[in-house]
Amino acid sequence: MKNLKYLAQITLFLITFSSIAQHTVINNEVGVFIGPTFMQTDYGEAKNFGSSINNTGFGFGIAYIADFSDSRSNSKLGRFLGEHLKLRAELSYSKANFAYDGKPVEETNSEIDRFKAMKGTTKIFNLGIFTELYIFNLIDDSNLKPYLLGGVSYSSSNPSLKSSLPYPSIYLPEEDNIFMKKQSSLSFTGGVGTRYKLDDIDLVFEYRLNYFLSDKIEGLDADFSGDKHNDAQTIFNLGVIFHLY
Repeated sequence: MKNLKYLAQITLFLITFSSIAQHTVINNEVGVFIGPTFMQTDYGEAKNFGSSINNTGFGFGIAYIADFSDSRSNSKLGRFLGEHLKLRAELSYSKANFAYDGKPVEETNSEIDRFKAMKGTTKIFNLGIFTELYIFNLIDDSNLKPYLLGGVSYSSSNPSLKSSLPYPSIYLPEEDNIFMKKQSSLSFTGGVGTRYKLDDIDLVFEYRLNYFLSDKIEGLDADFSGDKHNDAQTIFNLGVIFHLY
């Protein structure tokens, strides 16, 4: 509930700021997104590319986007916001599958079979507010419109784990290192994307990185030198934006 309170405060600030900065005229848009995800978790070593490739999933989302390009303001800041900024509220879901690739533990740990026997999943719901900052003026007639993406989300995950062997020693005792129950966290998002306009719809390609303020999104939180970082999620999205006006 504390995380939701912070998210609500940030959302209220962004809406209030946009209203003060300009005589607000809002064009309404709705978008749908789908694409693969790659997770960086305790299933492997931090910053190990092979671990991320093996911990893959799929996700989709729906978003409401507020466009202010028809607004008018007497201030330079207001004009800039109207011509370069959109606000997005988004609900998304993703599911990722986890397995050890073996490389981090083969070199340092004799319990390799126990690591490789561990298979996990996690289901993640995100409710977030984002800003889309467009590099070029939204009023221009260009069909290609690249942007930077940033924001914050309330994230809820539901992890699971199974193994045909006893767990490795770093995860024992289980009650201190394995958390197979719903987890919640704030996550911060940064990314880049671009739209391509086709009549009354836009096609979207987007890359983003979600950094969770938790190391338990996948349900594991062992204290060992191989990974003391919080969990993270890389997302590649394809989407369609519908202009409602």
